Amino acid sequence: MSALDLSALLLTATTVQARPGTLRVTIAGEIDMATRPRLDEELDRAVAAAPDRLVVDLLGVGFCGVTGVASLGRLRARCADAGVELVLKPSRVVRRALDLAAVAPLFGLDGHQAEEAQHLIAR
Repeated sequence: MSALDLSALLLTATTVQARPGTLRVTIAGEIDMATRPRLDEELDRAVAAAPDRLVVDLLGVGFCGVTGVASLGRLRARCADAGVELVLKPSRVVRRALDLAAVAPLFGLDGHQAEEAQHLIAR
């Protein structure tokens, strides 16, 4: 089995136009060294489509290593350069990885995890 075949088993990515001007990329599986190229390819295509808003749904991600955090950081920079609003919907695993890397505040986070974080900060 080739690395490409393996990454397809470990990570799925689906892109849809949620509404005019908004693309939603739904990622499920594991984000690591084996799947990063597949993830980056899908996210690059989404940014190249030049939406006003890009929502990356990571609720189905069960593993996110440092490679995944770096990939999301590159995505953030590409979106900023292209003038695309980026919103992440992180799973608990992704949120924890972003928190451990101390980069979560750099992202627009959506969903229950973001609300929990705001509640903890307000205390």
